[in-house]
Amino acid sequence: MKQHHIMMLAGALVFAACQNSTKTAGKDSTEVIQTSPAEGYYEASLAAASSPGRLIGLTLRPTNDVEMTTDYLNATPEIIQMGNWSTLDSGKIFITLVTVGSGNPDKDTLIFRQDGESLRYTGTDYGTDGLTLTKKEKPAPANKELVVWVKAEEECDRGPGFGKTKCYQVQYGDKMMGETWDKLMEPIEGFTFEKGNIYKLRVNRIPRDPKIQDVGAYEYKLVEVVSKEKAK
Repeated sequence: MKQHHIMMLAGALVFAACQNSTKTAGKDSTEVIQTSPAEGYYEASLAAASSPGRLIGLTLRPTNDVEMTTDYLNATPEIIQMGNWSTLDSGKIFITLVTVGSGNPDKDTLIFRQDGESLRYTGTDYGTDGLTLTKKEKPAPANKELVVWVKAEEECDRGPGFGKTKCYQVQYGDKMMGETWDKLMEPIEGFTFEKGNIYKLRVNRIPRDPKIQDVGAYEYKLVEVVSKEKAK
């Protein structure tokens, strides 16, 4: 009789242990589910009315700074925006950006929802199709041919310790647009400017080795003088 009670008690203990083990395993498996880190490079291709398309790249760095580039896949440089990003309590990504070289201090604000390896824009600025950026390996910088209008040549200061360099008042694209001119802070190899003229050039923009980008990310080489006319 005593042996029978001992066997029943042992069976009960084994059953209880199995039940506890099952509950613990279920709890642990729930806790290991995590959202993938937001840091990295994201990209999307969109249609554009006035160009072959629009390639948007977004880089979220671990230091919480962000870079967004918009390339219209034509003979103009990318639009570059810089700023900061943070994660909201809802798990969404909050981004503030200013456009480099625009002179406009106003910040653009964007909110994305993280969906696995994608970021989905929650606003309406990108039309009915919206904007979904997909995480991928960031492509290496590549050569790009630009159409450059040159109105004037100047001498510009590179900054402390880097001396001066030849620079130009420029516009980009097939047609001149109004009276607003940007500044190209690099010489164009192979190009000779004659005062009193406006030039339309085809120029090859070549990425520099990252080790020497303190003097500028790109160098520029003349491909063709498309036109030369007297300034009005």
